[in-house]
Amino acid sequence: AAAIPAYVVFPDTTLHALAQYQPKTSADLLDISGIGPTRVENYGDELLEIIGQHSAP
Repeated sequence: AAAIPAYVVFPDTTLHALAQYQPKTSADLLDISGIGPTRVENYGDELLEIIGQHSAP
């Protein structure tokens, strides 16, 4: 992966929403403000994997 700062990929408000809601599917990602189909296509699988690794059981 390229060294792109997180705020370029997702604004801070979106990162906070991801941490709060901990989406589990691509459809869940689309429910979060700042995430559209292109971002889900580009980053969705990896993002969901990372969130899954850090989610509470």
